[in-house]
Amino acid sequence: MTQLPPVLYRGSVKNVRGVVSAQDLLFEFSDRFSVFDWGEMPDALDEKGKTLAVMGKSFFKHLGNPASWENLFQSQALINNFDHDYLETLSHSYLYKKLKTFGLFHHALLEEREIELNSPYLKVKNISVLRPPMVEEKYDYSVYATKPVNALVPLEVIFRLGLPPGNSLSKRLGSDLAKWETYGFSEVPQMGLLKKPVIDFSTKLERGDRYIDYKEAMAISHMNEAEFNELREMTALIALNLFKFHAEMGLTLLDGKIEVAFIQDIHGKRSFMLVDSIGIDELRLLYKGKSFSKEFLREFYKKSSWYDCLETAKRDANIYGGDFKSLCQEKYQSTPLPLDEYTKMRAEAVYKSYANEVSKRINGVAVFGEEFNLNEYSMRYM
Repeated sequence: MTQLPPVLYRGSVKNVRGVVSAQDLLFEFSDRFSVFDWGEMPDALDEKGKTLAVMGKSFFKHLGNPASWENLFQSQALINNFDHDYLETLSHSYLYKKLKTFGLFHHALLEEREIELNSPYLKVKNISVLRPPMVEEKYDYSVYATKPVNALVPLEVIFRLGLPPGNSLSKRLGSDLAKWETYGFSEVPQMGLLKKPVIDFSTKLERGDRYIDYKEAMAISHMNEAEFNELREMTALIALNLFKFHAEMGLTLLDGKIEVAFIQDIHGKRSFMLVDSIGIDELRLLYKGKSFSKEFLREFYKKSSWYDCLETAKRDANIYGGDFKSLCQEKYQSTPLPLDEYTKMRAEAVYKSYANEVSKRINGVAVFGEEFNLNEYSMRYM
């Protein structure tokens, strides 16, 4: 691009450029990475920003294309793994027919010719972010009672297609069948793939994300029952589309997370569009039964004394208040160390390999070196 607009917001992994009143903004994906909500870590990963932008542009193109939805329920990957009656019902839904006709609505402006596929930039529609203020030690979500449109839904929407060891849902619900029943289960599920997607929610705009049940998710977002059901169904359809897509790559998608915004449809009622981005940071994937993600970065840091201090600082912050990062740095005098050379090279390779595989399927071209692919990565690092 000839000239970049000013930085409006600097996040842990991307910058948002533009002005508040503009119709569109520019995502600038950086080479920074973050684990455990720390924010920017000591290392930068070579071309990571470009890989995330390639993933985002590719998935918005894929999900926005009606053709990607056309034969979804004829996929053997779905037929072999999910409940037949569930798939049959979903295949006749109004929302699925709408996706086959129009594709998925999203905020990416992919027709922008000035932004090349291999750049770290993504142009998007500007949406409002209505942050709830803290009132008497509680977040006040009353701004959402006005039924805003073109505004971020204050939820992180999580889909679960499988339950891997250590997953947060099983930890939270344990063996309490009554809790599992609220997610549509008639018995406590075992580890492995589920027979239908489970949709879960956490807060998005609070100081710390926390998991919430359906009742609270509806309450804080001020959605009515029809809107909430549409959001869950849309998320399930996205999950199944992405499961099929990854199965055709030789990957198994276990879970993921998305962000959505309220929009107004052609009939004047509220609906949803996909926002933010989708990439390997938002998805939990397996390749030949082994984790294919940045999980090894978390494991690298879990072995450090910094991680122990971080967990203690988070507990302190929950009990006494304050910022856990400041507590970790000041009270416990601890910050993360840089990665060793092998781990850094592996991190760069996982992003480039995945971006190449996704781009080849959607755009017909690999953006990074030919050595970055699933088979080469698995032989070298898995």
